[in-house]
Amino acid sequence: MTRSRGFSDPWGRRRFLGGLTGTAALLALSACGVSESGDEDEKEGDAAEERSLRTDKGVIKVPLHPKRVAASWNYDAFMLLELDLLPIAVPDGTANRLLMPEDLFKELEGVRTTGASGSPNAQAVAAAKPDLIIDQFSWDKTRGLREIAPVAYYDWSHSGALWHEQLAKIAKAVNREERLDVQKKKYRARLKELHATYRKQISGTRWAILSGGQNGTFQLGGPLLTVMRDLGLRIGAGIKHGADFQQKSYEQMEVLDDCTALIYPTQFDGKPPPPTRDLLDSKLWKGVPAVKAGAAFPIKHYTMCTYRFALGALDEIENMLKEV
Repeated sequence: MTRSRGFSDPWGRRRFLGGLTGTAALLALSACGVSESGDEDEKEGDAAEERSLRTDKGVIKVPLHPKRVAASWNYDAFMLLELDLLPIAVPDGTANRLLMPEDLFKELEGVRTTGASGSPNAQAVAAAKPDLIIDQFSWDKTRGLREIAPVAYYDWSHSGALWHEQLAKIAKAVNREERLDVQKKKYRARLKELHATYRKQISGTRWAILSGGQNGTFQLGGPLLTVMRDLGLRIGAGIKHGADFQQKSYEQMEVLDDCTALIYPTQFDGKPPPPTRDLLDSKLWKGVPAVKAGAAFPIKHYTMCTYRFALGALDEIENMLKEV
């Protein structure tokens, strides 16, 4: 899988991971069933057995097979769902029809909520009776939770890890690495299929991913770059190798002139979030060569943290490749 550096800017990462601006389309469930209690064939005593787990805050003791896992951030929840484990507690606003496919929303809408992402209410978490808590962003704010259940903390803000690397850590924390292998194989097979089918389009085009910003600016780059590069798409617009966001003013839109195709985010209702809508309405945007050629494409699967969502992005990109 093509390697690219993750976000170096914690604010830029949280802006998308927290879903606060509405630019991110979040993750969908894997096709197989998700249960809160774990596999039927797991022994009843598994929850009482413990194992050692290395986290970014040292080695902790966790259940051999965690069954009641709480999420401190929405992305923790989506990663657990990728592993066929429905969290027993999630942050407020995790279930949002605009930011995810309907099947994911239906799974999450009835789950107990515990306060804002990164600032969970300890009493609400305790009431859920978790046997493990997952956290990737807010170690200092989850201090009180460590008396309730072990906290598996993996710092995504500063580690520079890619989404699939963080997902692998969560899979290990809940002892479901084999579930992740299934999704990983599907993703690799789909990449191989698309590259073979659209080799000419892939080699003959240059792409950029961007979204609207505030006060006449737009953002180049984003987490979707990992999937674009895995597919072999050539990236233009001066976007660096990593997935960091580069802020540009509308007056700098000529940076897009070397691109054959452009991708921008929409919500799951098909509408761009307000900052991106402003970008699409601007006269300078309409003068960009790829836009004039009809090769500016919306995408719902914009942010990344599971293979299911990456597979959804590949399906959308395939439709784009048919048109370039």
